[in-house]
Amino acid sequence: MGGVSPDRPSAAELAAAVSELELLRLLGLPRARGLAGELGDRAQAARSWYAANGQPFAATQRLAVAGLSTSEVRLAGGTALRSAALADGLRATDGHAVVVFAVSAGREVAAEIGRLWASDRPDEAYFLDRFAAAVTEALVLWTSGGECRQASGAGETVLPPLSPGCGRFEIGDQQRLMRLLGGVPTSDERLRQGPIEVLPTGALDPPHSLLGVFGLTRQRLAATTPQDLCRACVLEACGFRRAPFRGLVTTREAS
Repeated sequence: MGGVSPDRPSAAELAAAVSELELLRLLGLPRARGLAGELGDRAQAARSWYAANGQPFAATQRLAVAGLSTSEVRLAGGTALRSAALADGLRATDGHAVVVFAVSAGREVAAEIGRLWASDRPDEAYFLDRFAAAVTEALVLWTSGGECRQASGAGETVLPPLSPGCGRFEIGDQQRLMRLLGGVPTSDERLRQGPIEVLPTGALDPPHSLLGVFGLTRQRLAATTPQDLCRACVLEACGFRRAPFRGLVTTREAS
């Protein structure tokens, strides 16, 4: 089963879920500094705007794994995802299926950020841009949690997400993921699902959108936290890391 998530969280729920620590990280500010005074006012204005005006989006599609090679994952239906990282993770955990997902903070917030920049209000634009990035991350965690709750009834565990263009996952697979999600062609060789368009280059429009894949395994793995997501992410040079890269954690929970 799959498709657009009918029970995705509201903009107000997502806005409330963005913690001060996460926002400080994405603003590039020290965690100990806090968001007080003018910084706090800017952060609250961004939170209030998104809660009132944001239009978050999420879509998922589950597919069985038909085969693995060193650099590809073949899915039921014939699509091959060119990701050595995904293949390695599924092989290490005896993974048997994947969930393809798309999330976006929405076109409305992107338009408002552009309007603020054009109106020579850079501070407001920057804080809203960083808040939209935090919303996108919160949507990934929400989507992962929803899949995990569904999978747990079948004795399955959801693996950390992987996205094209990050590490050993071909950027050209953005189009493949969008097709798996039911994306429809638009002009200029673009594919669209909900508010998200994949450009011919593989870039996504609007900003603060993400396509990716969760692997599924029947192994009982330790619960995934935001820190674990960073530990499993191969983009080691990322300036927004919560924790150093360590690779996929496959330690089983005690039974």
